[in-house]
Amino acid sequence: MPFVSSSIYYKARRLALSEGLSPDKFAPHRGHPQIVDGAKYIPIELLFDVYEWADEQLEAGFAVRQGRQLESDDYGTLGLSWKTCWRARDVLDRLERYMVLVTDHGTTKIVEDTHTIQAHLRRPPHRRGLEMANETSYVMLTNIMQEVTEADIKPSLVCFQHFSKAPAPFQEYFQCPVEFGSSENRLVFRTTDINIPTLKADQSIQQFLVERMEEEKEGIQTAADKLLGEVHQLIEENLPSGIPSIQQVAEYLGMSGRTFKRRLAEKSLTFRGLVQSIQQEISKNLLRHSDQSMGEIAFQTGFSEQSAFNRAFKRWTGQSPVEYRKNH
Repeated sequence: MPFVSSSIYYKARRLALSEGLSPDKFAPHRGHPQIVDGAKYIPIELLFDVYEWADEQLEAGFAVRQGRQLESDDYGTLGLSWKTCWRARDVLDRLERYMVLVTDHGTTKIVEDTHTIQAHLRRPPHRRGLEMANETSYVMLTNIMQEVTEADIKPSLVCFQHFSKAPAPFQEYFQCPVEFGSSENRLVFRTTDINIPTLKADQSIQQFLVERMEEEKEGIQTAADKLLGEVHQLIEENLPSGIPSIQQVAEYLGMSGRTFKRRLAEKSLTFRGLVQSIQQEISKNLLRHSDQSMGEIAFQTGFSEQSAFNRAFKRWTGQSPVEYRKNH
């Protein structure tokens, strides 16, 4: 199950409570093992819950308020590297390389052209809480840029894959065009705006922090199993275009199909079983947390026909998709 740094969760919880969300809402979380143990990382589903409760009961724009309160100190070693990086643009480079120190759900790709630097967040939204997490991420990044430079840095364009019923808080915060329903999540800065030094730039400290982040990253990837994380991400991103073949996935990972099968078998998994598990996870989330039609959900989970999706879902759960949505 994808994880997120618990500090992000607790900040969201405190903010929601301060704005009037009932403490009773958090009853389902109190007995969760990672919450009880005070773990550094918790399932990201718990954070999505908080965002969705806030979205239902509090003033619009909770993701903006959450993103604005997040500071570099909330991100451990990664946050320290942001403070001391040489230029503001390095904040994006560090995130691309070390996002897993915050969450293993999704990836960030930095793309640079002649005049802009863009942060592409590869995390397709299939529930409202995930949409809000993507919104929060871009607000947070803009906020961090301003924090480490004390300059009024603003993006030139912000794009989200999902649609929004309340875009005003984002337009007010970003002060640039904000597009919802885009083909991708994209945060665009003018290169000249972020190619400026930070207040505490220190190359010697940076080298030390990079070494520490590499150690943390290695530990996280070992614990969470990097292979399965990459496979899960690849399959999830490609389902709307059709289920990738085992050979395609193996080639992406840089190994033969036989080696990939053996790696899965070592974990008592088959490729077909893994694909179906991901399809179940996404379809259940969409049925519980979106109002998409059955045809749209079938497409999002890799089925060319709704009837085939209906049969598969009934085989997985013992319920039709309509029954599952009604009961959840």
